[in-house]
Amino acid sequence: MKRIHIIVALIAITAGIALSCERDDICAETTATTPQLIIRFYDINNQDNTKQVRQLEARGLNDDDMPLEETISVRTNTDSIALPLRFTNEGEFTITRFQLEKDADFADNENPDNDSNIDIIEVRYTPEFIYVSRACGYKSIFDIGLPTGGIFRDNDDDNWIINTEILNESIENEQAAHIIIYH
Repeated sequence: MKRIHIIVALIAITAGIALSCERDDICAETTATTPQLIIRFYDINNQDNTKQVRQLEARGLNDDDMPLEETISVRTNTDSIALPLRFTNEGEFTITRFQLEKDADFADNENPDNDSNIDIIEVRYTPEFIYVSRACGYKSIFDIGLPTGGIFRDNDDDNWIINTEILNESIENEQAAHIIIYH
């Protein structure tokens, strides 16, 4: 009888230990993290149609409008691009500037008839931090809605970006475009 009590006690202790264990804290790859800004490029003359930008190169700019070294420079023919936004403190108005260069491969050539064209856009937004889980921590979402936010283009003598439009004021996922650029 004593043995049965000891066995039952051991089973109870083992079950208690097993139930008190927690599963591993690993953030699944499928968990949504801080989204990037998705920009789609459309034809200014036929605004229902996307239009590729030839040899687009995108670079983040620092506060002095110098290209950031850690920003990935992408050079491709594309009708959309995903760009990372900076974040500071939650609720603090933030600005990220990008240099978008069309025909970037022409800048490498010494042919004066072929020239690249650089436009600078400024994205104004307010970040908000959302708790995801203990394993994943927090992610940021961004509000680009006016009056505090928006997308703005620096004007120069030869803008290739003609107009912009905000499609989705809240940047929470990467499933759809947030901004349209017409060119």
